[in-house]
Amino acid sequence: MTLLQTGDLHLGKTLHETSLIEDQRHMLESLRRELSSGGYDALVIAGDVYDRTIPPAEAVALFSDFLVSLRRDCPLVDVLIIPGNHDSAQRLAFAGPLLESRGIYLVCDPADSFTPVIAGRDSRRGAFFLLPYLAPGSLEPAGAPPSPPPASPSSRGEQEFDFSAPREEEKILSTQGELAREAAARFRKALSEPELREMPKILVSHCFALGGVSSESERAFLGGAERVDPELFRGFDYVALGHLHKAQRVADRVRYAGAPLVYAFDEAGTPKSFLRVELTPSEGEWALSTEEIPIAPKRRVSRLSGDFADFYGSGRWNDYREDYLEITLKDREIVVNPMNLLKTRFPWLLSVRQEALDALETPQATDTGPRQERKDALDDFRSFQESLYGARDPDKEALFEELLLEARREA
Repeated sequence: MTLLQTGDLHLGKTLHETSLIEDQRHMLESLRRELSSGGYDALVIAGDVYDRTIPPAEAVALFSDFLVSLRRDCPLVDVLIIPGNHDSAQRLAFAGPLLESRGIYLVCDPADSFTPVIAGRDSRRGAFFLLPYLAPGSLEPAGAPPSPPPASPSSRGEQEFDFSAPREEEKILSTQGELAREAAARFRKALSEPELREMPKILVSHCFALGGVSSESERAFLGGAERVDPELFRGFDYVALGHLHKAQRVADRVRYAGAPLVYAFDEAGTPKSFLRVELTPSEGEWALSTEEIPIAPKRRVSRLSGDFADFYGSGRWNDYREDYLEITLKDREIVVNPMNLLKTRFPWLLSVRQEALDALETPQATDTGPRQERKDALDDFRSFQESLYGARDPDKEALFEELLLEARREA
């Protein structure tokens, strides 16, 4: 079986307030062309389809257009999708049963993850277990009583989780490590089903695997309890992961394809790719081979450094005129209004840093003057609620304070 793995599309994302929607359209067209080249049985999108739980309309339209064109041009390629921590699982699940009838499988409820999706055709079939991002409480420990029905939506907007405090006797699985261990226990039973013996077993998950390397553009998980040990998923023939934006192998048969575009300047110049994965029978096992398929972006993301005069008065950097740019000025004197001046030469310049300014803002070791008091995180959360909803919710504040204390203990 041959599949193409990607994830962390983050449709609707901006870079320094600049829309990337046309760059993402170009990337999805590259994905469609690769799948049209033939030989693929399935496409795996390992979470974070969108950049926000309520994505902009243009991002939703872009993904819809991609699925329509893919189904038209590649009718035999099955599509397997899970939500990531940036997605709203409920929104992404819209029209799921209808899409399934067209070979597009969305598993957004973790309870459905332990029944495999059989994708592919004839002898080129695989059993896919689709495990979405596991929010706190999304799986109950073995033997726990059934959860009560979810609370009705509040007047302030859609409510996806019950924020009420649990009873003392209830055990809530809240960290990624706890939730992954529970999922692994359930997978062991599901993988033992005899009808799965003749096909490769593939897990698709969105998590931060222990040993993975992160970058600036990911939403951080605090503390070691949020790392998932890849050994928990040893029983699978291949594990396709999403969340980390750098393509990497974290264990035997466990790979991140990485984000298909550069989404932060710390990744400037990093090659991006889709991951071709082949599983072939070999002496009673499934031999694995992978290949990175390079992606040529519509516009590169680059970091440059030098003196202002080099950028403004010479042609030294002309090859970068069409790149998304961050420029660091190394002049010893502060340059006034460098962004507007340099944009005449570099129209896609998004960020200018000055080492002279950084030196002024760095507190000296001998500085004994008054320091600005740091604002408390709980105060920030209260301000956020007021700006978003116009009022504060004491229950959510209590939950936030509890999670904040837990994060500080983990850190």
